[in-house]
Amino acid sequence: MTVKTCVRAVGCLVLTAFASSGLWAQVVTEAEKLDPNASAELKAFKAKVQAANPGMEVVAVEADVVKRAVLAPLPQPVNPKIAIFVKNQTRVAGMDDEVDGVRDRISAELAGAGLIVLDKAEIADGFNRFKITTAEERSGLVEGIFTGGSTVRVAQMLGCDYIMLVSIIGASHTSRTAGDKPVTIFTLRMSTKVNEAAQGSSVYGSNWTNKLPVPGQYTDGGDALNYYNDLFDQWATATGEEIAQKAPTWRRGPAADTTLAEFSVSTTVDELIQGLEGGVRAPNELLDEMRRLVGGVTVEIDGATVGSSPGTFKATPGLHQMRVTRQWMQPWQQTVNIQPGATFRVALELSDAGLQRYRSLEGFRAAVAIGYAEAVMRKGVKINFDTSAWRDVGNRGGEINVQQNAVQ
Repeated sequence: MTVKTCVRAVGCLVLTAFASSGLWAQVVTEAEKLDPNASAELKAFKAKVQAANPGMEVVAVEADVVKRAVLAPLPQPVNPKIAIFVKNQTRVAGMDDEVDGVRDRISAELAGAGLIVLDKAEIADGFNRFKITTAEERSGLVEGIFTGGSTVRVAQMLGCDYIMLVSIIGASHTSRTAGDKPVTIFTLRMSTKVNEAAQGSSVYGSNWTNKLPVPGQYTDGGDALNYYNDLFDQWATATGEEIAQKAPTWRRGPAADTTLAEFSVSTTVDELIQGLEGGVRAPNELLDEMRRLVGGVTVEIDGATVGSSPGTFKATPGLHQMRVTRQWMQPWQQTVNIQPGATFRVALELSDAGLQRYRSLEGFRAAVAIGYAEAVMRKGVKINFDTSAWRDVGNRGGEINVQQNAVQ
């Protein structure tokens, strides 16, 4: 009775645990008694008890074997996410206003094909999350998708598996005569491409052209977009059906690698400071501190500051937006491919304000040297810079010689 009660209690607990996690499980139990004459385990148990109790006789042994299996639904595959971008390459009046409608049409078809389509708000949030806030940056990234340069970058930003690129390539109409009746033929040409997010390679592509004959002579007016919209409907239906058949065979990028890639960043300002270290006798730890303190170069990845240059940092492998800044220098910003062991050397130039302040890079170099000497002096280290080869060192003469008591 004790065993059966325990089995029911355990079964109840298991079922409750699965139910609370959203997976309704079924517990199957099977109990049977062991044959004391055939079970080696029971025979050994009988002998053990008998040996421990020499004044008594073991008249019977028994045991129950309980087998338990827990059944739970198989995890359902997560539907892949896709982001859709539509571009109008025609000069047809009013066609730009149809872009959202084209996107809505194909979105509905892809949803029926088992794909999760990101809406415009999610795409905007993805851009904002990575500090891509100016119109120039947005248009540059989106344009880059169509030219093949930014697919992986945008997919990482949006957290999607695929990027769909739809282009309205051409929309035109011509007049014909069918028998003795005029006919206007509207023609629409569309291009569709889908890239996967891991490497940016294409998994689907099609060029679609169709014609719509309309009785009568067309004169330029507002009805043309109505006819093109009929063709858009046909394109969306045909493309959606084809994608529904082919999407299950599309290559899926591997799961995101949680291993961070270590990479290093240095700048020409850091090199300038390292060139001054010949006149300093100090521990390496102090030299490293001075490089960052006097260099004042900030490194950002995807809008977040990760440290100062020169330095070694970590980030997820793949494309990221790197920004390197320093006061009086022009900001440097590019999309970079971060991989293990990658090294980025950034050339920084004086900004307009920096040129007004220092007049030249040589003047900036002299100011950095003086700042470096004063910072090291405060650490109790003697420093001697030979500046005879410098063209412009202000009013310090041909040599900067700073000792611990030289600057108060």
